[in-house]
This record gives sequence, C-alpha cells and structure tokens, in this order.
Amino acid sequence: MAITMCAVCGECDGKILRCSRCHSREYCGKDCQTQDWPTHKKSCKRQNFILRVDLCPSYLTNPRVTRTLSCPANASFADLHEALQIAFGWKDCHLHEFEVLNHSESMGDKFSASSRATLLRISPSNILEEAQDDQNKCSSETLLNQILDGELTRGKTILYRYDFGDDWEHVMVCGGRADPTENFELLGGEGHGCAEDVGGSYGWIKLIEAYDSNNPTKDQRETMDWFEEEAHNKDSYGLRGAAKYTWDKEKLNTALKELNTSALSGDASSILLISLGKEFWFDGMYADMIAKLRTKATVREVTDSMSAMKHVKKSIENYSTIIVTDAVFMQPIYHAINRELIGYVKSGGKVIFGFMVPNLAEPPTFEKFFSSSGWGLNWKFGTYTRDTYEVNSQAHLTGLCQATLKSYSMKALSLQNAKPQDRVYAGPDGARDQSPAIFAKYERSGAKQGYVGWLGDVNTEEGTTTLLLAMCGF
Repeated sequence: MAITMCAVCGECDGKILRCSRCHSREYCGKDCQTQDWPTHKKSCKRQNFILRVDLCPSYLTNPRVTRTLSCPANASFADLHEALQIAFGWKDCHLHEFEVLNHSESMGDKFSASSRATLLRISPSNILEEAQDDQNKCSSETLLNQILDGELTRGKTILYRYDFGDDWEHVMVCGGRADPTENFELLGGEGHGCAEDVGGSYGWIKLIEAYDSNNPTKDQRETMDWFEEEAHNKDSYGLRGAAKYTWDKEKLNTALKELNTSALSGDASSILLISLGKEFWFDGMYADMIAKLRTKATVREVTDSMSAMKHVKKSIENYSTIIVTDAVFMQPIYHAINRELIGYVKSGGKVIFGFMVPNLAEPPTFEKFFSSSGWGLNWKFGTYTRDTYEVNSQAHLTGLCQATLKSYSMKALSLQNAKPQDRVYAGPDGARDQSPAIFAKYERSGAKQGYVGWLGDVNTEEGTTTLLLAMCGF
C-alpha cells in the first residue's frame, strides 16, 4: 500500500486532506493546505467529469446508441450541447434543453421518462420561459461543476432532450472523474448515430428494419434512399449489415477538439479553412498548398458545422481570411453559418471559395447559393478547360498583392458575370468575359470593404498557390 505524504511538510500521520478542486494534491491538515494554496492555485484545475450518455435506452437496444465523454468541469451546458451534437452526429436543426431529474436512477432499459420528477431545467436563452431561478437556468451561464458537484444535484440523472417533435432523450449519468483537459473527448460508445427527422426512436428502428430486410417494400426503399441522399445528417453508405453499429471515434474527437476556441489570438491574423465535406484524400492533395499557407500564418481547420459556427462567430477579431474548401457548405442546412460568413465579409473580412469547390460543385446549387442565399452575386458556371491564363493588369488584386502574379497553365472552372476589375486572370480564348480566378470587392450599403474570392483551378498548380497567398494578403 502506498504511503501518502503531505505535499508541504512531507509528514504522514494517517489523516489525509485532498484539494477539493483537483483532488490530486494531498495534505496532512488544513494549515499545510492553506500555506500551499498561493502556489498550488496556479496549476490547480478541476478534474473532468466522465459522462455516460445513452440515447432512448428504453427503445434503442439493438444496437444501443451510447457515447462516453470526458468533459471539462468548467465547460457550460451550452458547450455540452455542442459536444453532444457532434458525438451523436446531430446537425443542431432543432430546439433542446437539459433536465436534472430528482432521482439517481441508473441508465438502462428500465428508465422511464413518464415517471420522472424534474429538479431543474437548463435551457438556452432563446427558449428560457422564465427568469433564472432555482428551477430554471440558462445553459450558457451554468457550468457542469455547478450541477455535477452541486450539493442538491450531485449524482442525479441528467436528461438532454433534442428535437421536441422526434423527442430524442439522451440519459446521462456521471461515471467518474478524469484528468483535466481543455477539450471534450470521446472515450467510447456504440451504435451509428440516428437520422434527423426520421420520426424518433420508432422511425429509427423501422429504418434499420428496412436495411435488414431481404425484400424491402417500396416505402422501405424510399426511406433508405431518403437517409442516404436527403437527410440532414445523411450517410451515403446506409445501414446494411454491420454499418448500423459503426461510428468514427477518431473523426468525432477531431471535431470535438475544433470546438475549443480558447487558443484564438484575437489579432485577426489567422486563416480558417471550412471543410464540412472533407474527403479522405484532401490532406494529401493539398498538402503543399496548405504547408505554404502555414509559413505565412496560423491555419486552423473546422470539419463540423458546430465548430464552424463557433469559429465564424468569432472570425472578425481572429481571422484575416476564411477559405471554404468544398461545395457541401452550399447546402441549405448550413444557411446559418453562411449568414454569419456574409456578416464577416460585410465587416471587412475576406472569404475565398476554392480547393474542392470547383471539382464537386453542381451548377444549380452553386448559382442559387450565390444569387439567393444572401450574397447577391450573379456568378454562373462558364467554361471548364485547360488553358494558359493571362494576368489582368487592371484587377484589384494586382495592385494589392505583394507577389508578382504570372500567367500559367491550369485546368480550371471559369465563372461568368464577374466585373472586369474583379477578374484576376482573363478567361480562355473565346470567353474573355469569364475568369478562373476572381477577387471581388464586396460592397454593400453600410458595410466595410470586404472581398470574395474564387479559385477555379482543379489540379493545384504551383501558380495557384501563389495566387492563393496573394488573395490572403501575402
């Protein structure tokens, strides 16, 4: 058995007093703890809470859908909401709230929502029905340690309700403590995340039955097609065989890490990549281009809508340029993030659409996005060809950038309807009114001068890297 020594005097008389915050510093008594506090408080951090979360445990049993999260003690319940959205694959399309139940019932198939007694509710400010009191708390102002370590609420079951129509109930209990971290982290779990708007647990069970059927009905086939092609959190691979048990812990932990904005410098010098439809080959294909960006600035990347929204809301004071790297961003489900992005440009920011966008964008979606989602730009698809493109000496960018732009050959998607002074490169022969590279002043009444850029190169030519750096101000 290990002998515990006082952290101050080194003595041990059998009585141990531990720091109530970090639980790792040990003392022989109160006097030594008081003496040590001015030094210890600099490194003293509350331990994380380990939350075991079970989605609709009374109904979802084969497979169960669970996640175990290590959660920073000083995180708010608004932060926990974001982490749960990522962990379970939701898209934050609906309202939510937390309920602290007036019992300590364990998770499992005996949990009954109908018999619960609510001790208090924790809600976002937009649905908080009453002023904050002992029974109603604001999620952004309520910390996990205040509830999970609270005298009246310690050990209680917490319910996270998402989508009051489908009524997804996530039953949470604290399963212990862990070393403190800055980020939420997934420790384990099981089951594929459920589909948005599928009809709750009953609809999810029916969807799995459709995939398990050897001879699905017409309705079942239509439901499977909807899940693979149209659901907000669609999965093109479906749920056949073992797929209903699969979930990507590594990918989700990457997204959880992206939620942390504490390292943002506040000097608007970094570059943000928004990669909501990131493919496995992205890092390899664009390695050189991103590496050269990193020699000029701090580059951060977000791959989930929750983290994207969090960073874009803080963009004007932290990012000099935001680059949208794929066409998934243009889907209507991301309208709220797009609205924030437009606000960033109106405040003087720069947004560039490039990387995988010209490879994968579809003309109707692309053109509707720029004309009708708030941008007010009449950009349309033009030619898609390899050519040697000449620099437009009258373009805004040629007078702003530090580098000397040169003509070069690239295979690119050119756009129509850009103003002559916005076309960095002239279009191909026979289509000089088009351009594969656009850097347009975004001028709106009452707005600061921002810019919107387009990179139509589909093969990452060396000249495009120089062009990208120029658009970013280098």
